[in-house]
Amino acid sequence: MFAQFQSRLSAAGGVAHWAEDLAQAAEIIATHPALAEQRLIVPPAFAACQPWGALLPLLSARGIRLEEAMTPEHVADAPAGLSCASLAIAETGSVFLADNALAARIVGMLTLTHFVLVSAGQLVPLLDEAATLLQTLTRPGPQQQHYISLVTGPSRTADIERTLTIGVQGPRALCVIVVATPASDPSLFSSEEAKDRDNEQ
Repeated sequence: MFAQFQSRLSAAGGVAHWAEDLAQAAEIIATHPALAEQRLIVPPAFAACQPWGALLPLLSARGIRLEEAMTPEHVADAPAGLSCASLAIAETGSVFLADNALAARIVGMLTLTHFVLVSAGQLVPLLDEAATLLQTLTRPGPQQQHYISLVTGPSRTADIERTLTIGVQGPRALCVIVVATPASDPSLFSSEEAKDRDNEQ
């Protein structure tokens, strides 16, 4: 599925990487040209987000300056931002982003290069599976999310003469990192993944 996802995303102008763990994901981000200024915008309270918060010390150890998103003015045209996705869809090369805070949402809207983390366990074959999650996350209740988007490639727009321009109304580059093992704590895996790990043992 990753090969299909990578192919579809590449066709839309984005880039997908496979990382075995968070250390490898940190290396991909830290060595990307968008990190030339060693500055990365992250959503508020990202450090407490499991399992992805464990990535931040790895980035700091590589000299990356981490800044929490605040106002749109603070985030606008920052060289790089980091988010996590609820799903990645192989059929379309899309990532499904869901947030409850505007400050988190603008990381993927206003930075110039948008890095998105997603667990390999959340890579699904069909767009229909995103529709199922959409129904769940928009249902009134404690899990309801207010900012939801399906992102396929960098921002692009075309005028009436069909001249395509990248990055006018959003990121110029999208880099999705699919992480095989985002955490070593079995409680952070889905029930199916945990079952597979138990069988292997």
